[in-house]
Amino acid sequence: MQYVWMLVVAAVVVLGTLLVVSNQAPVDQQVRITLAEWKISPNPIELRAGPARLIVFNMGTKPHALAIIDRNRTVLRQLETIPPGQIRTFLLALPQGEFLLYDPLFCRDPIRGACEQKTMVSTLIVR
Repeated sequence: MQYVWMLVVAAVVVLGTLLVVSNQAPVDQQVRITLAEWKISPNPIELRAGPARLIVFNMGTKPHALAIIDRNRTVLRQLETIPPGQIRTFLLALPQGEFLLYDPLFCRDPIRGACEQKTMVSTLIVR
């Protein structure tokens, strides 16, 4: 009987996920980003202007987060902390330009290089 309940719970979770995914607005571009100690990849990341889906996987053993800034150090978007081994999906729309994507938990100022490792920064190019 315990296995029946586990199957019912699994089915509800899968159906709920499908409903959430199907209700999202269509986005024609997506990029997979991995975080680990001490690297963000790919680097650089290239997108077209307009909506994009970022699928971010924390492959590290520590929590990581993402922030996007322009060259004037203006934070355009701060994304939530991602626990180790977890995946988060974010929708994003940026104008054309060049931005920095970095982990604010381990990097105070990516432009000046105030990061535990330089590889915790990735360039984001929007064409």
